[in-house]
Amino acid sequence: MDIDSTHSDKRTEGGLYDDVVRQLMALPKGVSLGDATYKDDFIRDANIHTGNFVFKCRDNGAEYETVLVGEILPRPCGTKLNAMGNHYVGTASTPNVIDDKVRVKAVLALGQPTQSTEMMYITFGNQMATLDDVIQSDIEELKRQNKDLNIKEWTAHSGTDQTRAPEYIIVHTEQLYAATQQAMQGKRARIAKKTIIASADDEDINGRGTEGSSSADAGTKDNNNTHETAVTTNTFYEPTVLPDYGGELYRHVNAKLRQLDIRDANNELIAPQDWYSSLRRGTLVMIRATMHAFNWKERRVSNLGCHLHLSQQHAERRRELGQH
Repeated sequence: MDIDSTHSDKRTEGGLYDDVVRQLMALPKGVSLGDATYKDDFIRDANIHTGNFVFKCRDNGAEYETVLVGEILPRPCGTKLNAMGNHYVGTASTPNVIDDKVRVKAVLALGQPTQSTEMMYITFGNQMATLDDVIQSDIEELKRQNKDLNIKEWTAHSGTDQTRAPEYIIVHTEQLYAATQQAMQGKRARIAKKTIIASADDEDINGRGTEGSSSADAGTKDNNNTHETAVTTNTFYEPTVLPDYGGELYRHVNAKLRQLDIRDANNELIAPQDWYSSLRRGTLVMIRATMHAFNWKERRVSNLGCHLHLSQQHAERRRELGQH
């Protein structure tokens, strides 16, 4: 979903902030997170194989995908937009390396947009309330079942006082790295063809010469070289395109860096080498996300995954705040 950045003053009633809210309000009922009602618009469903929860649309049973808005917050608030992402590095004596099997995701902490209009302020608060409704329902259910689980919410607090209402929304991207089938299959030795050198008599019999074949092959090669490969979410890069990738911690062999579905205001994919500069503190983002909860013996982790894309960005946001 694109955000129209034609209005430079987002604080003004009727400016960009309110335009974004109107885009959310125009979505079908229950799609906008702040407009959705738990158990009316979306419900929780258990995976019989894993015991984890996925949230689905109540009316058709499809996986629930919601849209939310927020402002990217700095690292101390929970944002982890780097080559290491949410990976726990371990200790100096026992480091946890990042190899092909390790799942690494970037994390964005979203807050109330700075100097929000009343419409934006209410919208962000309603998003928090929808997420809290799910958590409160879980708490009541666990009480009835006399179960004691530590629930890690999809929201976070700005300080250590956990009794206050949370202020941030935490979202996760898809995995940063993946071992592609092309990379795996490319490890096998390739069988090369050899050229049969024909005599002059053979050329006469077949009615064609080597020069004709060469020119035809050359034409084919020229045609192939004129087609540039389009960048899609199936595009993979060398991980070193991220400026902070490198060192003993990274042990990738076949894994490549994925092109995540992160888009600018023109709906163009943002290349990985531009992620850090594009998704900086203060950037207003609109996100499509799916909702999950992962269950362990004594813990339940609520997760908002960026299933499709972040639709960004507003450089004037940083200019207003004097950030560079």
